[in-house]
Amino acid sequence: MSAPVLPFANRKRPVLLGHRGLPTRAEGNTRAAFLAAVEAGLDGIETDVQRTKDGVLVIHHDFVVGLRLISDLDYAELRELRPQIMTLDALLELLEPYPDFLLNLELKSIPGLEDGRAHELADGVAGWSGRRRVWISSYDPVALFKIRERRPELPLGYLFRVYDTGRMAELLGIEAVHPHWRLVTAARVARWHKKSLAVATWTVNDAGAARKLAGLGVDVIMGDDAEVLLAAR
Repeated sequence: MSAPVLPFANRKRPVLLGHRGLPTRAEGNTRAAFLAAVEAGLDGIETDVQRTKDGVLVIHHDFVVGLRLISDLDYAELRELRPQIMTLDALLELLEPYPDFLLNLELKSIPGLEDGRAHELADGVAGWSGRRRVWISSYDPVALFKIRERRPELPLGYLFRVYDTGRMAELLGIEAVHPHWRLVTAARVARWHKKSLAVATWTVNDAGAARKLAGLGVDVIMGDDAEVLLAAR
């Protein structure tokens, strides 16, 4: 089997992704926010995947809704609490008409969590006609290992926010590091690129910072505001 290829490998850099869609124009992680990112001319979106108790993959950032864990709720119960929530299947269907639009899915997972979400997400992406424009990221190295084991063709990224743990990506043998933008330096970008790791950084909401990051050679910039992101070009 051929090695995984990141979907932005041949794109103009930096690639610009709306963080949870475009939450400056609509509530984040909703249909309206995702379509706003399309209409703004961004390259794609980053969004978050959770799993309900009965095995439905849904788009939501936090592990909880109200005071209840999503993993403890059946999908029907979750819909009562949050009627606008989208399933992963609904998101993939929404993006079908936009074949060049990229999708970074962050799997929300806690190390040691054994509810099948890593394998289910891997299978769901691998079975989608647009799978070549998707890559999966997570803070959880165990989840990334499970995805790689299950679907070795899927490109992966390792997320970190408070310390340079980018070497974990090298140990996992994956394709990208996803550091918080304040962790990005010229030396680190050079080191990551030397190790053949793409650099996707978040959440960049200042135009000056976006331009600086582009100048450092980062591959992907994620943010909430289309105008800020476009300033990076």
